[in-house]
Amino acid sequence: MIEVRDLKKSYKKHGREVGLLGVSFTVPKGQIVGVLGENGAGKTTLLRTMTGLLPKQSGTVLYDGEPPEHQYRRISYLTGEGSYYPCLTVGEYGAFLTDLHPAFDPARYAEFLRFFSLGPDDKISELSTGQKARVELAAGFAKRADYYLMDEPFLGKDAFTRKDFIKLMSGTLHGEETILLSTHYLDDVEHFLDRALIFHEGKLVNDCMMDALHDSGGTLLTHMAACCGWNPDHYLTFREEQL
Repeated sequence: MIEVRDLKKSYKKHGREVGLLGVSFTVPKGQIVGVLGENGAGKTTLLRTMTGLLPKQSGTVLYDGEPPEHQYRRISYLTGEGSYYPCLTVGEYGAFLTDLHPAFDPARYAEFLRFFSLGPDDKISELSTGQKARVELAAGFAKRADYYLMDEPFLGKDAFTRKDFIKLMSGTLHGEETILLSTHYLDDVEHFLDRALIFHEGKLVNDCMMDALHDSGGTLLTHMAACCGWNPDHYLTFREEQL
């Protein structure tokens, strides 16, 4: 189980406090949770603070009762920005991670590389943005972790690759992994998620189960828009002001 209590990591921007402004939630074992919201809502700050990559200002994060630094081998963090070293080949990066992370499975990494049509001799710096993102996904899921924290893992991927990876991920999970997934591709993940945490201006504004949302006839996009106060007719006001 993940327990987050009054977690805060904020910054000053143009005289305003932004970032993560004190959030609390729990995630039971095996749940797949979307971490959703507009740009700047605090999603990346949340996930990085939960992994220990960012120092928190206050609050607690516990994985089965222990802080992230005591659960390193059980956590895998994936980001669309990439944590690879561009000077390495894809194979060298795998060898590096084998030495670095105790739960890294090189055979599983090789399987994902084959799925994404990547060769071990491909130099990362010469890959396209989408191919680099595939390397990051292969590396992240090659760690046989209990907790996967994924920050925009589909960044730079085309629609077919996104759908293929979700299918592949669904087929390789054994059902006990806990996943927190931040993405703007709501249509792709809507039926993959068990639950959605919706953030707005640094705060958790809604926590909903997907089955209940669908039973009510709602969609993730319309629900998130309502929670975040998005006005679909806002452009009309702007247009009128320009005329």
